[in-house]
Parts: sequence; structure tokens; C-alpha cells
Amino acid sequence: MNMATEDRAVTQAMLATEWARIDQMLALAEAVRTGQQMPDSFADQFETLADASDEARTSGSWAGLMGPFSSEDLNGITRLDLDLMALALAPVAWPAMGPRIQSLQPQAASPWPGIALIQELLMLSDAGDVSLLFQRLVSTAPIVRLGLIRVEGATPSQIIRPTPLLIRAVLGRDPELAPPSGAHLSEASGDWDDLVLPAATLRRLTDFTAWIHRSEQIKRDWDARRVFGPLALFSGPSGTGKSFAAAVLAQDLTRRTGEPWSLFSLDLGRIMSKYVGETEANLNALLDAIEGRRAILQIDEADGLLGKRGDVSDARDRYANLEVSHMLARFERHSGPVILTTNLRSNVDAAFLRRFQIVVDFPTPDAASRARLWDVLLPKAAPRSDRLDLVQLGDAVGLPGGAISNAATYAAVLAAEAEDAIDWPHIARAVWAELDKDSRQVRRAEIGFLAEFLDAEDGS
Repeated sequence: MNMATEDRAVTQAMLATEWARIDQMLALAEAVRTGQQMPDSFADQFETLADASDEARTSGSWAGLMGPFSSEDLNGITRLDLDLMALALAPVAWPAMGPRIQSLQPQAASPWPGIALIQELLMLSDAGDVSLLFQRLVSTAPIVRLGLIRVEGATPSQIIRPTPLLIRAVLGRDPELAPPSGAHLSEASGDWDDLVLPAATLRRLTDFTAWIHRSEQIKRDWDARRVFGPLALFSGPSGTGKSFAAAVLAQDLTRRTGEPWSLFSLDLGRIMSKYVGETEANLNALLDAIEGRRAILQIDEADGLLGKRGDVSDARDRYANLEVSHMLARFERHSGPVILTTNLRSNVDAAFLRRFQIVVDFPTPDAASRARLWDVLLPKAAPRSDRLDLVQLGDAVGLPGGAISNAATYAAVLAAEAEDAIDWPHIARAVWAELDKDSRQVRRAEIGFLAEFLDAEDGS
């Protein structure tokens, strides 16, 4: 167990007094509803828990807030603010409390505490105390302004709920367990050594991980302005490693932070809709679902989203332009990293490019890079014929990385089926099959010296 994990365990143990105190508050409210009499020892037990909670707060039970915020940010937080955050967090920290809270406020029908129930649980009977409660929940109040608490609903049934930021900072876990709607978890993994890219491209990628990893630090310690995202554009021809690079980034962030990072991949077509307003609603729901998670959102084939805006000739054109602008602005406001990929950077609207913090170009691999890719992508433990010369292979056939990956697997399958080492005939057949996908007449000359290893039925 590392130091960060040990500190988190200590903090969670101290926070247990908060949940025990709220449990007693709920028990008293439930007794009032049902007309039950609380035992004589209840008052003493409640006072003991309140004292333990105050002592834990003094000892640092809410120290998790120091992660994303500076001491100056937190100076305005009061004891009442801590009570409100504890009540908002209770259904997440101790899920069994959710149904109990909901049963106590039939007018709200929500597991999140409403203002009426909060007044009852905190025993705010004085008009001044009630006024203070509302003051601590206005949009300019510290816990609302810092994005720790959200107030939702309409008077008199307003509720408070914790933001993903508060859940992550205090409880140290993702706010949601299920994958976000419309996205799937990518299972790809890799290391920097697996990326065959020019040095300049690799440098941009490592800068991107540094941006994600250090953003909280420079905001907290160096008083930098808050920057959301970061938002990145990966551009380059198909098969040059854009999606695989995103998987490497997630793996590197896991190593850097000591906590698992997820990569969620989304096909843009699953949220785009022809119905007015539905695209924005789908996108907002998706980003809300991954807010506060240690997760990268990757949107492949985003060319349609990033294309140059056209002239407005009717209301639909005007709405389409507004829709695209809204989507990119929403990505900018998202508190986690987002990667959009495109095959055609030249088609990207120049105004959109300025919205990205990082733009990374993925060039088509040259002969030397192709040789390295063949070496990396052929199964490491597979037997190889002594006559294989991957430098010669890289020079002969100009496949991109994705096509080399497919051909390398295909060649390995053919060798395994023949119970033989991977040899030129297996590679020649696999390369021919890859080129043949284009539904065009492939000439044997396109594969250079590999043509002599093709059987007659493989091509002409």
C-alpha cells in the first residue's frame, strides 16, 4: 500500500463519524414520523458522535478537498458548509441512506436531501439559521461556486446533490460505476515503446499526459487559471496509430497517478441526431456521466463535426452551425480530457482548431518505421524464419500501421495453422489480403519481392 492509499484509508476512517452522525439524524427523523420514542441514551450518543465528527474535521477528515483546491479557495468554507456536503454525500458514501432519505421527503421523491429535510435534520428552528442555510446555497456561496454542490429543482422542493468533483475529492472514487451511455470501454493497452512515431509526435503526446497530470497542481500551488479539458485533436491518415496512442495515454496516466484511468470510445454517429436539440441532449448526458471520472473520452472519425462551416441558406443550416459550435464548447467545459480524431486536418475549420489545447499530427510511417512496426506487431514469442528481413519488408510495401497490425496477425495465424515459423509466404499472403480489401485490382508489383512467394491462386 503506497502513501497516498494509506492517507486515503485514514481519511475514510475519520469520515465514518460523519456517516454515523447522519445515521442518527435520520433515525430521529424516522422516529418523529412514526411516533416512536427514542431511548434515553440517544441524546448522549448523538452528542458523542457530534464531538467525534468535530474532532475528525479538525484532524483532517475533509483533507481530500486540498487536492483540487488551494487553501485560499477553501478559506470561506464553514461548519455549516461541511454539514451540507456531508448530507449531500451520504447517499453515495453509505448507499443504504438513500432510500431512507427518499422516504422522509415524499414531496421531493429523491434520495438526495431536500432543503426542507436538511432544515429538519440540522434542527434549524431559528429564522436566522434558516436564512443562513439559504445563503450557503446561493450560486456565489463557496461550495456552489467551487463546483462541490449542485442545487436542483424548484422551490419549495429543491434538493442538493454532490458533484462528481466532490465525490472524487472526498471519497476517492468514481461517481458512477456503469459505462456512460453511448460509449464503450476500450480494452486496448500499450506502452510508449509500442508506439512507432516520430520524436515530435511522441513529444506532443507526452506533453498531453503532463497537461492532464499536472493541471490540478498548477491550479492549486501556482494559482494558475482553471483550464478545463484538455481538448486534443489527433490528425492523420487511417491506421497511423491515433486510437492506439489514446490507449497508451490512459496506461501512462494510470502509472503516473497510481489510480486506474479508463478510455471510453464513442462513435460520433451514436449521439448525432437529425432532431433539433437531441444531439445536444445526448452529448450533455454523455459528458455528465463521465464527469469526475479518471477517464479519457475519445471520439473517432470526427471529420463531420470539425468540418468547415457552410453558408447559411435556411434555418437548418443555421442550426447545424450552432449545433457544432455548442458541441465543441461543451467539450471545452468538460473537466476531463477529450480526444477527437480526424483523417483530414485540412478540412478542419480554423476557428475550431483554436479551441484545442493540443494538436498532434500522425504521419504515414516511412520505410524505417514500417520495419519497426512489423517487428513490434508480429507476436513476440512466435518463431520466425531466419530469412525474414523486416527492413527489406518495410521498404517493399507501404502499408500504414493499422494495416500492418492486421497483416501481422494474419501471417501469424497462417504460420500457426501450418505449424511452422512465420516466413515470407505467410507474410506475402497476408499483405496481399490486406491490399485486396480495397475492392480494386491489386497488381503483384505492388508488393515487390513478396510477389515471388505468392501462390497462383492468391493473385494475378
